[in-house]
Amino acid sequence: MRAIKFKHVQTLVLVVTLIICAISTNAQEESKSHKEQEIKSERIAFFTDKIGLTPGEAQVFWPIYNAYWDRKNSIIADRKEKMTYFAENSEIMTNEEMIKYADQYIHYEMELAELLDEYHVKFKEILPIDKVMKIYLADYEFKTYLLKKIKESGKDDKKKD
Repeated sequence: MRAIKFKHVQTLVLVVTLIICAISTNAQEESKSHKEQEIKSERIAFFTDKIGLTPGEAQVFWPIYNAYWDRKNSIIADRKEKMTYFAENSEIMTNEEMIKYADQYIHYEMELAELLDEYHVKFKEILPIDKVMKIYLADYEFKTYLLKKIKESGKDDKKKD
């Protein structure tokens, strides 16, 4: 009788643990999604202000820029995956494998340059050249802004400890 109760307790503990894990994972995903949406909203406001987009320009610009951003992030994600694998396995790689990864890295950089060239043409079709240059400046400044924000949030976390 006691063994049956213990088995029920074990099952109950397992079920509760699984539920807590599921809730925790869901909360983390929602938090990540919320942060991504928050950054996207900040980027839109930041760029619109820095570039000086009119409402009409913004309506045409954002779908094109978002397509550029999605393709760029896809290339960067692929590159990160390959470079992470390389970093974790370089000690056991052959010279030929290292050459392959080095060449792949250059290929990713070329893809990013070709993508920028393609979208540079598209940006010039919809915006005056001074606003096109402000896109590139805003991109640089926004990265700097995000890095600063991350550093500051790290300092805030250390103050709490």
